[in-house]
Amino acid sequence: MSESGEQVLAGDIGGTNLRLALVERRGRPRVVASRRTPVNDHPGLSAAVEAFLGELPARPRRACFGVAGTITGRRIEGVNLPWAIDADEVESSCGLEAVRLINDFHAAAHGVEQLGGEGWFPLRPDEPEVEEGGPVAVLGAGTGLGQALLVPTSERRERVVVSSEGGHRDFAPTDELQGRLLTWLRARHGRVSTERVLSGPGLGAIYAFLVEAEGRPACAAVASLEEAARPPAILAGAGSDPTCAAAVGLLTDVYGAEAGNLALTVLARGGVFLAGGMAPELLRDEGRAERFRRAFRAKGRFEDLLTSYAVRVVDDPDLGLLGAAAEA
Repeated sequence: MSESGEQVLAGDIGGTNLRLALVERRGRPRVVASRRTPVNDHPGLSAAVEAFLGELPARPRRACFGVAGTITGRRIEGVNLPWAIDADEVESSCGLEAVRLINDFHAAAHGVEQLGGEGWFPLRPDEPEVEEGGPVAVLGAGTGLGQALLVPTSERRERVVVSSEGGHRDFAPTDELQGRLLTWLRARHGRVSTERVLSGPGLGAIYAFLVEAEGRPACAAVASLEEAARPPAILAGAGSDPTCAAAVGLLTDVYGAEAGNLALTVLARGGVFLAGGMAPELLRDEGRAERFRRAFRAKGRFEDLLTSYAVRVVDDPDLGLLGAAAEA
């Protein structure tokens, strides 16, 4: 971990875009300079890092990158990345003294610890109280579905991050429509993970299911786009097109149910934080926020317990960078 006040290089490497930043660690970490580019614009991480470092007046000594994937030693093969990352190779190619790789939601969980009272909004205006230092669940849908936990140590002086690939566990439908969606997806993919449904591509798949299997009318604005470009258009069209609205509503139900599952897993008395680019746009709409809340607490005998947990939507775009900087 870097010294207080030192400037470090932080990276948030997703399946679609990567962000690199120079971050000063003095009190709450502060982004000094940053750059965002599509992942596919670079032949590898080292090339992206070199281009960014070339823009800085001075090179940092340390770096930490939060990457969408599972770390094996000092190497990562991201599920949604076009290239592998080797920390030793990045160190030697870019002239850095120390490079760390962590899962992107490991970084997001550390970022939650840096937020304090900023960078998020409550899912309900009468937010329940949170237990100071209590367990926290962090999850977010984007190109994939990331999850992590913040768990108190036995002495309860601090919380430690527990990384997770829970987004790849089996999708569990909660009603008949979701059951038909599972059958439709299984015919195309075999095994169906929660990420197949709860993600940007998952929103596209839900829309296709509603049109192809459920006979819903296609939205002209969506039908004219390539498959990869459809999810943002579906979300944007939810206010005017009934099929887009149905797709976004179904995704919201799955999101709420999965957040409730993770909250039960860790007994999230310290709160549930929804990260990732999709959550703020999805849940600023009060109708969808209420739909999420219903799905979140619909756990039978544990409904009262889920109702007592605070759910917060992170709208700070630097969350992953702040968390990576804390680990550099």
